[in-house]
Amino acid sequence: MTNHQEQNQNDQQNSYTPYQNMPHQNAQYQNATHQNIPHQNVPYQNAPYRNTPYQNNRPEESDREHDPSQYWHPVPQGKPMDSPNGQGYPPQNYNPMPNDPNRKPRKPFWTILFAVLLTASITFALTTGGWYVLFGDRIRKADSLRTQRIPGTTSTDSTDITDPGKKSDDRFTLTFSEGEGVEEALDKLSTIYNLIQDNYYQEKTDAELIEAMMLGLIKQMDSPYTFYMTPESRQEGLDSMSGEYVGIGATVMQRDEGDYVFVDIIPGSPAEEAGLQSGDVIVSVDGIDANTFEDVNQLAIRVRGEEGTTVTLVLIRALSQEKESIDVVRRHITNASVRQKMLADGIGYVQVTEFSSHAAENFERAVMELLDEGAQHLVIDLRDNGGGYANECVNMLDVLLPPQDVVTVRGREDGEDYEEKWSTTTAALVPDSMTYVILLNEYSASASELFSGVLRDLGKATLVGEQTYGKGVGTLTWDLEDKSAIQITTFEYFLPKGESINEIGLVPDYEVSLSPEAETKALSLLTLEEDTQLQKALEILEPRVE
Repeated sequence: MTNHQEQNQNDQQNSYTPYQNMPHQNAQYQNATHQNIPHQNVPYQNAPYRNTPYQNNRPEESDREHDPSQYWHPVPQGKPMDSPNGQGYPPQNYNPMPNDPNRKPRKPFWTILFAVLLTASITFALTTGGWYVLFGDRIRKADSLRTQRIPGTTSTDSTDITDPGKKSDDRFTLTFSEGEGVEEALDKLSTIYNLIQDNYYQEKTDAELIEAMMLGLIKQMDSPYTFYMTPESRQEGLDSMSGEYVGIGATVMQRDEGDYVFVDIIPGSPAEEAGLQSGDVIVSVDGIDANTFEDVNQLAIRVRGEEGTTVTLVLIRALSQEKESIDVVRRHITNASVRQKMLADGIGYVQVTEFSSHAAENFERAVMELLDEGAQHLVIDLRDNGGGYANECVNMLDVLLPPQDVVTVRGREDGEDYEEKWSTTTAALVPDSMTYVILLNEYSASASELFSGVLRDLGKATLVGEQTYGKGVGTLTWDLEDKSAIQITTFEYFLPKGESINEIGLVPDYEVSLSPEAETKALSLLTLEEDTQLQKALEILEPRVE
């Protein structure tokens, strides 16, 4: 089962990756990212360690697993400096002067020194006390804003704010910038933390509570593409995008309503052999209610397993809407992301199921073979394609277009806004006269929308089918030390004419729907009579063939 909660940008150690379940092929950042992104290699240029006493605590440049702002760093601790002999001044050798009757008697040196020190001490105490009385609140506020601490995370030899009389030996401090409402928010957090720690009916450790705070923070972001992945979930996503795994050979997407639906069945797979259909809704997996899975990755982990074992799926069937239990035997799946054939004289057909690893390479090979067979124009089928790696998407455009800017990206990195262009860089491999019809449906998302929108805006493609999903943002994925990961929405992309399709989608030039019966079949199993969208594509391209 492949997971189409794509992510836009990341090859595992390059910075950006706009579409994919998590960016560049080898990247920590996944879900989309373009090879030419200039921000890739500057993760710490604005890091909090630079030009501070703690710059030596800065992580190695090779550690791309954390954003610098996530690091804990110690609060400076000072201590008084003593003179070498333990006194305030060096010892002196003193010899008395001879008696002189004309000299006025001298007051003893120590008496004068004592009087001066006493006067200075009293003056200092009175002055300091007056300032503290007048401005004590400001002093206390300034000091409290300098370093704010979460309960349970304190600096070395500092006072625990949950118990002012207690010294803490903890070594970590979470720091916050001064700003309106910060102090009040942290006071509230401290109160809530202590109330839960002391009164929740089950005892929780500080580590457990901090983990809960972390997950809550991620879930409160307003983008559905920002989420946490367990080590198992992260590995499942990587396996999916590699194109090889042990499973049943079906693609699942989570709809806006929250349910999980099959959107593609791989020909010859266990899923097809068991009778699964596009549009079937998953009710449970091996007795586990599908609503308990937080995302597609978690569900896919349960569907996958050891080769030769059986998974039991309870489904609501697409046509009958009746509940049915089906057993499927898992086996090794190799998903061919690109398939091609000749449809008619002068017209070739390429289906791309996902923008996974090597998709651009396979796309180029397919197009070249069709050219050799006489193709003058192409139907490119992106129906049910939920996206993938952005670099694969742009490299596919490179096959069809001359060097030019194709996308504008605007986002944030290391606390700074940025804007950049993604471009094709090599000469097109096809004749300039070649045109395209792109087939789309409601499950075409992310990289599919980017690819289609670029060719449409440049006057090279006509769009046929249904309004697309509407994912016009990209994500990066950071792998963490325990092999878990966090995916964060980091940028929005804009098509050549300046349009953002986020939460809108692409509206096709010709809106054509399949019949309810045809929608339940894998696209590869549809006959031309059943595939009304493909019929429209042929109708558009046939008059252009010379």
